[in-house]
Amino acid sequence: MARRLALPVALASAALAPGLLAEGLRSPTLGSQGLGASGARFAFIDDVSSIAHNPANLVELKQWEVSAEPTFVHHEVSYTGASGTGHTVDPWKILPHVFVGGPLNDRVSAGIGMTVPYGLSVKWEGTGLFPYVTPHYVDLTTFNFNPTLSFRISDTLQLGVGVDVMWSELELRQNYPWGLVTQSLAPDGEARAKGSGVGYGGNAALTWKPTERQRLAVTFRSQMDVSYNGDFTMSNDLIYAGGKSSRYDLATKIKYPTIVGVGYGFKLTDTVRVEANAEWVQFSRFDQLQLNTTAAYPLLSTVAPQNWRDTFTLGIGGDWHFAEGWVARLSYQHFQSPVPAYTFSPTIPDAAQNVATVGIGYRKGRHRLDVAYARVFYNDRNIAANQDPRLTGHYEIAAHLISAGYGLSF
Repeated sequence: MARRLALPVALASAALAPGLLAEGLRSPTLGSQGLGASGARFAFIDDVSSIAHNPANLVELKQWEVSAEPTFVHHEVSYTGASGTGHTVDPWKILPHVFVGGPLNDRVSAGIGMTVPYGLSVKWEGTGLFPYVTPHYVDLTTFNFNPTLSFRISDTLQLGVGVDVMWSELELRQNYPWGLVTQSLAPDGEARAKGSGVGYGGNAALTWKPTERQRLAVTFRSQMDVSYNGDFTMSNDLIYAGGKSSRYDLATKIKYPTIVGVGYGFKLTDTVRVEANAEWVQFSRFDQLQLNTTAAYPLLSTVAPQNWRDTFTLGIGGDWHFAEGWVARLSYQHFQSPVPAYTFSPTIPDAAQNVATVGIGYRKGRHRLDVAYARVFYNDRNIAANQDPRLTGHYEIAAHLISAGYGLSF
């Protein structure tokens, strides 16, 4: 029905809500060096955050290191269209990332990372019909734990392997118009879906050094499925609870993508390195999301077609060791959007992006400091045809990212 509420589509979108920097559902690049060199982070990544980007390079650490590298995200979206106007509030978010790792011997290193590979929250305020056709609050929380081993196979070849264990929680809140449903002056209710689950996957990487100045890196992170179980609640329930709140079991599943990356790096001088990266992300796994619950309400459907597309990410960048202990980083990266116009939703305000990043790092003795900034230039989305015509309109998106990291060697 064209006039159904957007709850299932919204829930699908909420589960994949980041839509900030990387394509579709991924969080921004992890870690401070990773953000500063976002388009060039596979071949030459050389600190403990290599666990997240290229674990084959972890074996290059000379001593153990622990680091905390949070990323601060400022993200805003505005909408004007068929259902009125809307804008997001509470734009600041934080993504914590922690890494620890180091050598076991001359040829083997070990480590573990705790990262937030997917997630962020979106909170909308709007006028007209907008508050009723899109969720006013969506939130996805993920914490991925990534134990890693890195091996020096030979003087020119390094291998990294790891396990991903990701805990995730999903929450969605949507206004429900009881007055419209019952043809009365009854106050609105709120449909809320909340669940959590754990997914498992693996990752691997190779770094090959064909010459002293060249590196070729290949990275792989497997697909992961997370089954969410929790509660679906409806406030002011006039159908099943006589105006009180009702609760039902909720189950759904999110299929996260396979990601394959390739990086080529070249050392121009003793102090300047350049690198090009490419990634393929298998977002086509996300073809639909089904909301499984025994609740049945008018205007709420239970299956949301998504039909996302696989994407490619391209980047280039480099670093310059301009003084003892100091390094400057610069990169450019282009992200495709996997979200077609027909299944676009305000809870995944995603578009093609061009991203410019800069960073600076300083290391002295046991201490390392890194700071990075990224400016995300989104294309506007003009949605003229959508599975829900009420979501057609003009969307403008803006994002800024800042990461500050501290590392301690021991």
